[in-house]
Amino acid sequence: MTIGIQKQSVPMRWAAGPLDIARRQTGKDFVPETAEVLRRWQDPSLLELLKGTPINCLVVSWASGLPADSAQPLALKPLVEKGRQAGLDIVGLIEGGADKAAAIASARQAGLQAVAMDAVPPGDCGIEVIAWGKAGGALWGADSPVLCVADGIWPGVPLEKTPTGGPTNLPWVDSNGALLGMTGAMAPGKPVWIVVDPPRKAKVTVENYLLTVADAEAYGGRWLISLDDQLRKELADRSAPALAAWGRLTGSLAFFDGQRKAAGELERMGRLAVISDFSEGDRAFGEDILNLLPRLREPFRVMARTQALSASFNGLQGIFYMDQEPPKAGLRERLTNFARGGGTLFVRTKWPDPEGTPVQPSSAEAYLLFSMRSLGKGRLGVAREDEPDTYFTCADIQNILSHRGDPARLYNGASMNYLIQTARRGRQGMIHVLNYSKRPGSDNAIVYMRAPYKSARFVSPEIAAPVALDWVPQAAGGVELDLPSISVYGAVKMES
Repeated sequence: MTIGIQKQSVPMRWAAGPLDIARRQTGKDFVPETAEVLRRWQDPSLLELLKGTPINCLVVSWASGLPADSAQPLALKPLVEKGRQAGLDIVGLIEGGADKAAAIASARQAGLQAVAMDAVPPGDCGIEVIAWGKAGGALWGADSPVLCVADGIWPGVPLEKTPTGGPTNLPWVDSNGALLGMTGAMAPGKPVWIVVDPPRKAKVTVENYLLTVADAEAYGGRWLISLDDQLRKELADRSAPALAAWGRLTGSLAFFDGQRKAAGELERMGRLAVISDFSEGDRAFGEDILNLLPRLREPFRVMARTQALSASFNGLQGIFYMDQEPPKAGLRERLTNFARGGGTLFVRTKWPDPEGTPVQPSSAEAYLLFSMRSLGKGRLGVAREDEPDTYFTCADIQNILSHRGDPARLYNGASMNYLIQTARRGRQGMIHVLNYSKRPGSDNAIVYMRAPYKSARFVSPEIAAPVALDWVPQAAGGVELDLPSISVYGAVKMES
């Protein structure tokens, strides 16, 4: 059985019906108005909201192990039939203590294109099954057309009174970049949907939605669109402000849909690669590193340990092997050869019998979390502590590599992250810039490139047309681009 749920799918979580009401009734924030909105969204006429938008797939609650499971298929029957007539793919979510076999059978009978659940059963179920669960080995190894990462987070600058980032001027930001980096490395080529609902106790603005879309798209995934109760109520009322917000949200989806089709096959670029299998023992450390490197403005590539033996090391200056378990002989030889050829290899404390000759650190380097060793034309850095501070680990790696070798830098925009992608032949490139504060700064962001492309254009869902940018040569070498102001997202598209 084939369905259209692949890379081109643009999904939306369509909360409606007695099962969603029953699920929400268990929460402390439940009010009667919530139930009324969920009943109203059973109305097939609301599918008119999707006309002219890229959204082509709806995920509906189908079974959760609650008494309301039996009423849900009948309540959603008109919506499902109307959706199918409109060419939409309908996916039924099966979760909790649901009778999975019975739920799959009722989904087939109702004409759903697929079901989503936490474990893909073996054999042919007569319907496509999509893997839905927390990022980890079970999800990454699932035989599924799409991976739904259920532990996504709501992106932005956290509202905590105490900063949670490192001791720099750059605040911590919440992003799904680490989850998508891990999943993309461990399940290469699989479309990934990030699952996260708007927070119920916070005011949600249209900029929140735009950032959540952009955060997922920039890092190679898609957000499973999910609306807050107030916006769904106002859309059902056909409120003009709500329709305007909806237009901006779907316009952003259309922008990224077009960018995906135009960009071709671009790959993440950086002078540093991080390698791990992100297994249980190394998951927290590795995920922290993936979250912190962007805050230090260090572009990097993510490699699965199983892929590192054959992955390209071209353009790399440093590699961080993040797992405590040493690599097998073949991978160890490749990594140490990288160092012998002039690169810098960073490893954890349990790397047995380190290669090379110890280097006596200067007084200024005595604080480093790595003991450095000379190895051929390059260096080997062995961590001094079993559980080092992840922020200072990232900072030390960056300092050891030194900023002189930076292929790119981002200046200004304290709440911004950026990442770089290039085509394999180097003729095209893209720099994604994400603003987690959701408001323009007083100083525009500036991008430095050591080696410029022939042309550069700035694109964003926030501007009507691409803006041509001029490379400004710098006295110390390299060039800079002064970027237009953005609230949420913009990208520099480059061609040689």
